[in-house]
Amino acid sequence: MPSSRAAVKGVRDVATGLVILALLLTGQRRALGWAMTAIGFVPAGDMVIVLAGGGPAAQAYGVHGATALAVALTAGLLLRERPVPVVRAAAEPART
Repeated sequence: MPSSRAAVKGVRDVATGLVILALLLTGQRRALGWAMTAIGFVPAGDMVIVLAGGGPAAQAYGVHGATALAVALTAGLLLRERPVPVVRAAAEPART
């Protein structure tokens, strides 16, 4: 049986994934960008916790730090995206 610490992290990760999935499925890309910005604090916080607890720096930076960076880059790209205007083609002239 997993430890309670691992179970808590697992539930947190599943809930985070469900938020991302819901925003993706509903096409809420800008909201997804803001959610990713907030979610980025999770791996950054994990990195700080590992370092403060005397854990291996390679794990802190290589796993949690890299994940925080990837999430921040993804959030930045989503928030920078601009909607493409819909251009409707002119109707063809009637043939006689």
